Amino acid sequence: MPKDIIIVTGGRLGNKDFYEKRASLHGDRVLIACDGGARHLNALGLCPDVIVGDMDSLDFDLLGDYERRGAEIIRYPVNKDFTDTALALDYALGLKPSAIEIWGALGGRIDHALANIHLLMRVKESGVSAQLVDEFVEVRIADPDIRLIDAVGCLVSLIALSPVVEDITLSGFEYPLSRECLTAAQSRGISNIVVSSPAFIRVGKGDLLMVRYWQKDVFPEVS
Repeated sequence: MPKDIIIVTGGRLGNKDFYEKRASLHGDRVLIACDGGARHLNALGLCPDVIVGDMDSLDFDLLGDYERRGAEIIRYPVNKDFTDTALALDYALGLKPSAIEIWGALGGRIDHALANIHLLMRVKESGVSAQLVDEFVEVRIADPDIRLIDAVGCLVSLIALSPVVEDITLSGFEYPLSRECLTAAQSRGISNIVVSSPAFIRVGKGDLLMVRYWQKDVFPEVS
């Protein structure tokens, strides 16, 4: 039966309580660590089911401990064409999951963060729901119809990943849209506010990135 998959990268992981609660939401799930992401799971008291990567960022003793506890180790050479996160994502898609959540994919290096955002387009092609998550925000490619509940006052930004995204309709937002377009060269979709619940996002054609902050006026730079 399809399972939820959590991929934990070696990037920044913040509030421990947030991730412990997040893990508890996924009872029947597979935990995949990207190399040094296994350190984050160790701090959370969790054992990965699979560790993927070149193992250049993971303590040898911790790796051995996880292996003795049953974690599957998938090694790649240091000189490789893809990031550990991309390799872990390929492995995850091979399991035919119902959904994929990626932790530690947004903080730190901007090049890695951008690459991880664009990996969402690869997941969309497979028909699997995926999101990048941290304690501040969720980032996903919008489905044709999204319903947001309990989000009044929260900030939502919409960014075109395709050159043009067509037939966008927003209701329940401070700045509504009715079958309009956004282009990759525009910043028009930044910093909208949810004003009623439920709020709706509907997308006709194209890849539209949705950046939704969990709490009103709580952002990384002012936390």
